Amino acid sequence: MSDEEQPDALDERYIVPGLARGLQMLQSFTRDRQEQTIAEMARHASVTRSSAFRIVYTLEACGFLRRGQDSRRYQLGSRVLELGYSFLAGKDLIEVATPILRKLRDDTQTSTHLAVREGWEVVYVARFQGNTSLISAMTVGTRLPAHATAPGRVLLTGLPLSEVVALYESYNFQTFTPETPDSIGALVDLVERARRETSVVSWGFFDRDVASVAAPVFGASGKLEAAISVSCPITTYDRENFSTTVRSAVEAAAAEISRGMGYRKMEAA
Repeated sequence: MSDEEQPDALDERYIVPGLARGLQMLQSFTRDRQEQTIAEMARHASVTRSSAFRIVYTLEACGFLRRGQDSRRYQLGSRVLELGYSFLAGKDLIEVATPILRKLRDDTQTSTHLAVREGWEVVYVARFQGNTSLISAMTVGTRLPAHATAPGRVLLTGLPLSEVVALYESYNFQTFTPETPDSIGALVDLVERARRETSVVSWGFFDRDVASVAAPVFGASGKLEAAISVSCPITTYDRENFSTTVRSAVEAAAAEISRGMGYRKMEAA
């Protein structure tokens, strides 16, 4: 290989040490190490306690770290997830989800969707039209209010309660059916109920004529990263069959996508 073909050598003059150490600290968080003290992060990044304090202070101020219930320990903040949203809506996630969502559509005769959350909205990043009388207006890129949809309720369970409250404290709630939450209290009740479930069933929640089920998709880190959902006219299934058979199929599909993204559920000891 000629000199011209050789890759450029790394020039240490242009490395920003503080940035490099901060990234090392963020990378030191794993599924098995989701909370750390400043001293622990300092050790992983090979920096002094005083340097670690300044780096952690900056990362916390920028939203990349947040304090846990024990104020001496830190967790990854929501900004880390925001960095990944473009990736989540990109090729890898959609490639993993596409054949599974197509099969789910064929098995259930419903329309199937893949969605992520951005702020108050659910953004649909993949969609497969079902063979029903419902001609969905949902297309890739469609945005719907998270508080009013089943995928939105699922995605909001990925936030701590305090962050849900902070996100919606000044929100002007719009209602679409009598089942739509019209206040932060009503939304919190629904999100906390969804947090205890493996999926969310909506029977006329957003559109009184549409039934839907949504389930979470987890990434390799164990974080809730996306949601899948199905929708169909409320007359397609009786409510009991929809809430059991279809719901089970959606949960199985979400689990399969999660495994494809590298997620491994932790077994109870």
